[in-house]
Amino acid sequence: MKLLDYFNPVDFSKFSIKSGPLGKYSFGAALEKMNEKFLGENPEIPDIAIAGVPFDNGEQSKYAAPDSIREMLYQLAAFRKSLKIADFGNLKPATSAKGTHLALRDVVEFLREMNVVTVILGGTQELTVGICEAFKNDRLFWMSSVDASLDIKKGTAAFDATNYLTMVFKNLPNLFHFSLVGYQTHLVGETLIEQTKSFGEHLRLGQLRDDFKQSELLLRNTNVLSFDMAAVKFADAPSTTQKNPNGLRGDEACQLARYAGLSPKLSVFGLFNITEKKNTDNRLTTKLAAEIIWYFMEGISGRSTPGARTVYKVEVDGLEQPLVFRHEKETGRWWFEVQSVSGETLEVACTETEYNEAANNEIPERWLTFVQKMDGLSK
Repeated sequence: MKLLDYFNPVDFSKFSIKSGPLGKYSFGAALEKMNEKFLGENPEIPDIAIAGVPFDNGEQSKYAAPDSIREMLYQLAAFRKSLKIADFGNLKPATSAKGTHLALRDVVEFLREMNVVTVILGGTQELTVGICEAFKNDRLFWMSSVDASLDIKKGTAAFDATNYLTMVFKNLPNLFHFSLVGYQTHLVGETLIEQTKSFGEHLRLGQLRDDFKQSELLLRNTNVLSFDMAAVKFADAPSTTQKNPNGLRGDEACQLARYAGLSPKLSVFGLFNITEKKNTDNRLTTKLAAEIIWYFMEGISGRSTPGARTVYKVEVDGLEQPLVFRHEKETGRWWFEVQSVSGETLEVACTETEYNEAANNEIPERWLTFVQKMDGLSK
């Protein structure tokens, strides 16, 4: 597979890199040099691949959001740590929306095989379907979405960004886990949330603010994160497909992106649903989008090999085997272990509170949930 054949390359001369406030110390200046190294005749394998996908609900976008984000992203600071990053440019148009999804699937599959993290600059959020197609055969595929609403519709509604999850759930009936982060109850309703809890765990905007680290818990196991810019409130991101007076603040959106970057399992991050035109005066939405991408990559730079972990085996009445917990002292993070009937093992991010519950002879509810999920894999 010749990956570069899928893309129109970046024309760095279009972006004001050297005339920006950081000049040669900007991310764009560093990236232009890295592109020569990673996309040249004898390319090395990068850590991160940036790919623009300028398609809105199957059609070529008139807003060119990927290049608008690039213009802002390239002016931010270069990373101190030696992150190897390549910008492949924008995906070439296909003859149909399905063709675009298949091309995106091919790109993600290829980069996953090389252990490269992919950053998708959208485009509208139904592109997530193409991304998820690359994980169709993964038995433990875990997807999360940062969104104000739950993009599901019943009946014969046309497929677009407002109901893309309908297609994700249909195409991946064995999806292991799905998390919705930052949703607003008045835009979703408790009935629909209850109906989808069998897929995974959801974190309401108010719950997120009560304990922001709960989001890190969900994102630590995530393979794909689909980020809807409309989850950010209108005052911080006015040019999105949905205008919400309430929502994430800009700094909260960046923190979520950083948590996602820190997750060693996350291999695709997609940012979608920006409608800001390139000649808009303040460019507030694309500036924030660029910062979100920057903090995601900064999180990747903070990934490290697992530190020393202490293993705790906790006996609980009524269970034949002890519960296994692992604690990483350096970061303070906890995991518990679950096994399927067939012996397949999974480490799930958890809290110290759940360990304390087990130590007090109580079975943690989340542990039971994931045991049931694992048992379902064996049926």
